[in-house]
Amino acid sequence: MLRIVLSLIAYLVALAAVAVVAFFAVIFLAGPHAGLLPAWLEAVVLGLGWLAVLLLPVLAARAVWRLLGRPRSVAR
Repeated sequence: MLRIVLSLIAYLVALAAVAVVAFFAVIFLAGPHAGLLPAWLEAVVLGLGWLAVLLLPVLAARAVWRLLGRPRSVAR
């Protein structure tokens, strides 16, 4: 049960961190730098942004899940 809770906490913390970074990146690009990217590259950046928002928290939660699942070594 602890493994599930800690993995969920890791997911939510990573999601919040990625969301903040993505928000400020979007604000930066949508502001005075709106015309900075060529039109064909906007779809690529959008796809990579969503991929980061969806994938990075999952990777963080998976790392915590695997870390907590390892058997503990016995000290001799």
